[in-house]
Amino acid sequence: MIKKIVPIASPAVNYLTYIQAYCGINWEIEDTVNMHGLLSDEDRSFIQTCSVDLRFGDGSSSSLTELFYFLPAYVFRENSDSFIEYFTCLAQCHDAQSMSHLFDVYSYHISRLQEFIPSFLFNRTSLEHDDVLIKIKHLSSIYKANYHRYMQYIWDSDKAIIERTCNYINEIFAKNDIVGKWEDVTGFDLLSDQYQLIIVPSLQFGPSANSLHYGVNIFPAITEHCTKYYFDYFISHEIGTHILKPHTLDKAQVSEKNHRIYYIAFENLAKHINMKILSNKYWYELGEDYYEDSIFESIYNNLDALANDDIGAKYFAAIDQYKKLKSLNDI
Repeated sequence: MIKKIVPIASPAVNYLTYIQAYCGINWEIEDTVNMHGLLSDEDRSFIQTCSVDLRFGDGSSSSLTELFYFLPAYVFRENSDSFIEYFTCLAQCHDAQSMSHLFDVYSYHISRLQEFIPSFLFNRTSLEHDDVLIKIKHLSSIYKANYHRYMQYIWDSDKAIIERTCNYINEIFAKNDIVGKWEDVTGFDLLSDQYQLIIVPSLQFGPSANSLHYGVNIFPAITEHCTKYYFDYFISHEIGTHILKPHTLDKAQVSEKNHRIYYIAFENLAKHINMKILSNKYWYELGEDYYEDSIFESIYNNLDALANDDIGAKYFAAIDQYKKLKSLNDI
């Protein structure tokens, strides 16, 4: 059975992204002419004061990232009908001085997200401190109050961009079983029967692909800042990360101090295999400054020469080589 790429137009996920981008958190909105004063100055200022709690990227997150982005994005990605009720539920946690109600109402979705990220919302008690609950209530009231303004003034414009992007994605994968190619090359299965791409135009100048589950990813739209070329190679890259994750990154015993090493080795492994799957038709960088593409390209090429087909072993061998290389450079 072919596992299809399914692009999605989600008002809820687009709103969650837009409201943060509007405040310059995680992303930025360049088109200030059409921003329509989504938030009052007071509300925008408050969200900006919470920026350290909402930021995420490069495999790391902050204290309120999951509550105000990843959980509602996953819950309401296909149906936004009861989206506002989520923030009512969050605000009630402050009144009850407990997160129990939220964990009860959305227990299924939380458990699904924990399948992909075992640490997801693991530190519940840290959310129940008075100062955190006050932030949660205030943020919830802002998110709840302004959703209708986004739908009234911005959604139609975003939706048109999303629909054009969805059409292109459907076109490039109509006769291209890219998930099947990854499964054949790696010998691993995608742990989902399809691969959903939630398309978000305001996903610019920040984290550009945000994974929710094995078969769910938040992805940018085609704009002047993100051309069709990006879609030709990076959707395949992201599918690769979702297939590889249980056999590589998830098997690593990673301290917070060493997280970056394991993460960049993982992303570079996906890139290395992706280049082969795409027959080296595309060249792309993850970002030399952070991901050190050139170092890992050399490492994985050298490991290929050893003819070891065990991808998990190759991943850990690459990390060992990287650490040795760095320790030599430090001498």
